[in-house]
Amino acid sequence: MIVVRIPKRLGKRWLAKHIKDGLDEYKLEFFIETNYALGSYEDLGEDLLLFALRFKKKSGQPMKATLWVRKRGLDDFVELILIKGHVEEVK
Repeated sequence: MIVVRIPKRLGKRWLAKHIKDGLDEYKLEFFIETNYALGSYEDLGEDLLLFALRFKKKSGQPMKATLWVRKRGLDDFVELILIKGHVEEVK
C-alpha cells in the first residue's frame, strides 16, 4: 500500500503559488504514487527520492517540476512525503 502526503505548510506556500500553473494536490499525489509504483524516480539515498514532472501551463507553456520526496515504510506499507518542490519553465 502506498500513501502520499503533502504537508499543510508546503501546500499553503509552494503549491498555492503554482495552482495557476495547473498543479494541484490531487495531480501531485497521483503522479508520485504511480511513478513510485512504476519505479520512475531517482533514488538519492537516505530514503530520499527525486521525481521530475513535466506539464503544460493553461497557456500552453511547457513546465518542469522537480519534487523531493522522503520515503518511510514498514513491510508492504510505504509513506511518501513531499518535502520540497521546484517549478521552472522549459525552454
